[in-house]
Formats: sequence, structure tokens, C-alpha cells
Amino acid sequence: MRLIPTLIAACVIAASPVMGASAAEAAADWREYVYPEDRFAIQFPAEPSMSSAPFETIVAIGVSANVYSLTFENILFEAKVVELDGLEGRGANFVNEVAYRLQRAGNVAFHDFPRVDNRQDATFGHTMVIDTGDGRRIRSSSYFANGRFYEIVATVLPERGDLDQVFPSRFDQTIRFNITAP
Repeated sequence: MRLIPTLIAACVIAASPVMGASAAEAAADWREYVYPEDRFAIQFPAEPSMSSAPFETIVAIGVSANVYSLTFENILFEAKVVELDGLEGRGANFVNEVAYRLQRAGNVAFHDFPRVDNRQDATFGHTMVIDTGDGRRIRSSSYFANGRFYEIVATVLPERGDLDQVFPSRFDQTIRFNITAP
């Protein structure tokens, strides 16, 4: 009878360093990247690339976004920033349009209204997690701040196999606003 608890304890002790090292390595790879030109900072698990691309929206015509992106361990991380020069009055519409589009992309698994910063100048946003029919899980957080629209998206690709893991929520929860050039 004492053999089973002893074997279980031995397995837990043997597995602890492996599991701990894996978690520590994953945490150590994440680093904050600061983009003063777009007035935000966010953590990525490795250095993202930056491109400019059209931003699909029915709210305005001819809008483009700066897209900071990285595919890491079969998760696509994207931070999209749209300069709303002259469109600031439509900022809430951009946030709501993303929610409208996402809820039609699959089953809503999670829905929240996050807050960035605790001070008087706090920015509130909208977060949704969607499970799509093609096996992806999309976690998207949208904000209107600094005269810009921000969409922070982590898409777990089907090749990952494990939809329930922490990288996507870690990504969008690290955003900071009101970053200025040094």
C-alpha cells in the first residue's frame, strides 16, 4: 500500500524540474517592445516584424494600420494600430465593429471589458475569445486611445493542438498606452 504513494511522490519530484524549467524558459523569452510613434508598448515572446497594411472596416474608407506581428509556437500574435486622424469621433465604432465581426466568426467562448491603467486616464476596451469552425481560437482586445484604434490579436492555430493555454491572454494583458518618445 505504501508503494503507490511513494511512486506518485517520485514521479512528481522527477517531473518538477522539467516542468519548472519549461515554464521559466517561456517566461524568460517574453520582452516588452515600446513603440513611441504609435504611443503604446506590449510584450511579445520574440521580436515582431512591422508592416503597414490596409485595415478592413466599414466605418471608414482607405484606412491603414501599422501591424506588429510574430508567429511563435503556432500562435499568431498581432498588434494593429490605426491612426484615426480626423476619425477620432468614430473610435468607439471601430471597437464595436471588431466585436460585431468576431461574434460572427465562430462561437464566443469569453467576453470581457478590460481596463488598462488605474488612474484617471484609464482606457477601457473590449475582449472576446472566439472558437472558429476551422479549429482556430482567436483572442482579440480592442481599444480606442491616443487618437488611435488598437486591435491586439492572438490566434491559436490548429497545428498548436492545445487551445487552452496562457500565451494569448498574456499577450493582450501586457499592453500599455500613453508611451511618448524619450
